[in-house]
Amino acid sequence: MGLNILYAVHAYKPAYRVGGPILSVAALAEGMAARGHRVVVFTTNSNLTEALDVATDLPTLVDNVEVWYFRKAVPFEPMFSRFDYFSKSMGYLYTPGLSSVLKRVIPSFDVVHVHLPFVYPCHRTAWSAIRARRPLFYHQRGVFDPERLKFRSLKKSACILALDRPIMRRAAMLFALTEAERQSYRRLGVQTPCRVIPNGIHVQQYRQVPTSQTCSRWGIRDDDLVILYLSRLHPIKGADVVLEAFLRIGREFPKLRLVMAGPDEWGLERDFRQRGAAAGLSDRLVFPGLVTGEEKLELLARADLFCLPSVGEGFSMAVLEALASATPVMLSPGCNFPEVAARGAGWIASRDAESWSRAMTDVLREPGHLRMAGLAGLRLVKEEYTWRRALDQTERAYYDVLEERRSGAPRIFDAGASPDVIGRPVKGHAR
Repeated sequence: MGLNILYAVHAYKPAYRVGGPILSVAALAEGMAARGHRVVVFTTNSNLTEALDVATDLPTLVDNVEVWYFRKAVPFEPMFSRFDYFSKSMGYLYTPGLSSVLKRVIPSFDVVHVHLPFVYPCHRTAWSAIRARRPLFYHQRGVFDPERLKFRSLKKSACILALDRPIMRRAAMLFALTEAERQSYRRLGVQTPCRVIPNGIHVQQYRQVPTSQTCSRWGIRDDDLVILYLSRLHPIKGADVVLEAFLRIGREFPKLRLVMAGPDEWGLERDFRQRGAAAGLSDRLVFPGLVTGEEKLELLARADLFCLPSVGEGFSMAVLEALASATPVMLSPGCNFPEVAARGAGWIASRDAESWSRAMTDVLREPGHLRMAGLAGLRLVKEEYTWRRALDQTERAYYDVLEERRSGAPRIFDAGASPDVIGRPVKGHAR
C-alpha cells in the first residue's frame, strides 16, 4: 500500500533559475509517485528573482505529482530592493496561503519531508507536522556547510538558533547528501538520527556526443577546447575563480573557450566581460545565461572540461549531469565529491585562481586524459549514482521510521552510532 507523502520546498520546477534542488526534489517526488505513493508538494511561485507564471494557492498536476505553488508575499520588497543584502537573496519566502491549507490536510499524510532551511514554507510545514505528530524528515541540501554559513552569517545563525535547530531536534530523521553534511548537523549540536543518501541521475536522459549544431550559435567551433561553468553566477559558486584561471591560461591555449552558463544573480557578467576585454580574450568568453533542455544537453556533451570551484555544495546536480555526459570535472574540495578523483573521473583543486589555472593547464595539455576521465565519470554515475538507488534508500528510511512508531520499539538508529550504521544503504544496493 502506498504512502501519502508531503514535500515542502522553497521552489519547484519550472523554477530552474533556483538551481540543482529543483531537479533533485522533482526527481525524488516523481520517482516516489511512480512507485505508487501519493506525493504532494507545497512550494512557492518563486524563480529566484522572478515569479513563475503558474496558478497559485491551488493544486496543479505536474508530471503525476500534485503541486501547490503558494504565492510569495513580501510586503516591504520595494523598500529593501535598493539594498544588495536583500535584493540578492530569495528572502524568507512568506506564503500567506499555506497555513490554512496545512491545518486542513496535515493529518492525512504518513510522511512529511522538508527540503531546505531558512524559508517559511519548510518552517511552517515542519511545525505543522510536529504538532500533528506526523513523522518529519529534514533535508538541508548543503546549506549548513561551514563555508556557506559564513555568507550572511548573522542572519543564518539567528535563523538556525530560533527556528531550524529546534525543528531538526524534533524530526524523526535527518537526511544528508554526503558524510560532510552529516558532520555539519553534528557541529550545530543536532544529534537526531541521520542517513546519508546522495542524489542520483537518470543517465539515459543525457548524451555523450553532441547531436546538433546548437553550440555553433555561440561561436563554438568543432576544434575548440571548451571549459564549461554551469551554475549561478554567484560568489559562493566560484565563478570568479574560473574566470581568472581562464584569463591566466588563455594565451597558452588559443583554441580555448570558456562558457559561463547560468543566471547572473549577482550582476557579475558586466565585470567579467570587462576583464575579458582587458585581457584580449573577450571573443572567447560566452555568457548564454540560463540554459535548459536541448541547449543544456548539447553544452554538457560538447564541453571538454566542467569546472565548479564552489565554496560548498550538498551534492551538485550539475556535476552529476556533466559526468552523465562523459565530461570530466574539476572541482573544489567544497564540492564534497572526492570520488571523482578516486575513480579517475576528474580532479580536485584548491579554490584559488593560481591553483585552478595550474590544474587546468596540466589537464588541457593532455587531451587523452580528458577523454579517459570522461569515460570513467560515466561509469561512476552508472554504477553508483542512479535515482533507483536514491529512491530505494529514501523509501526504506520512511518505512523504517513508520514501523518503529507502529511497534513502539526503541529507535532503530542510535544518535551515537557509527556512520556505517547511521547511513546503512538498502540491502543489495551497497554504496
